[in-house]
Amino acid sequence: MRNSFIKMIIILSLSIFIIQCAQVNYVGKTYTPTTNIDVYYSDKEIEKEYTSIGHAMGSGGILVSNEKIQEKLIEKARAVGADGVIIKEVEKTKVVVDDSTEEERHIKATFIKYK
Repeated sequence: MRNSFIKMIIILSLSIFIIQCAQVNYVGKTYTPTTNIDVYYSDKEIEKEYTSIGHAMGSGGILVSNEKIQEKLIEKARAVGADGVIIKEVEKTKVVVDDSTEEERHIKATFIKYK
């Protein structure tokens, strides 16, 4: 009985931790890491010539703010050598986990490199 209770506490703790974490999945090219990332919300804002180097999806549970997800996207952009991030789409989706429905936040972005 005690082991079941401990397992339940561990699973609950891990679930809460996962819900509060932001994650980024990236597909694209990688260059030398950069330090400065420009953030755009439209292609039309960009005044320099650039090329797209990849696409990313930032996500997190309902307890994770859009700002936190954006920070993770910027962190990933630095790591892969991007010069900028174009935020393309922000959305909330419902996910069924076991018998409960949870919301997730998603931000789709394009990573760019200036020419």
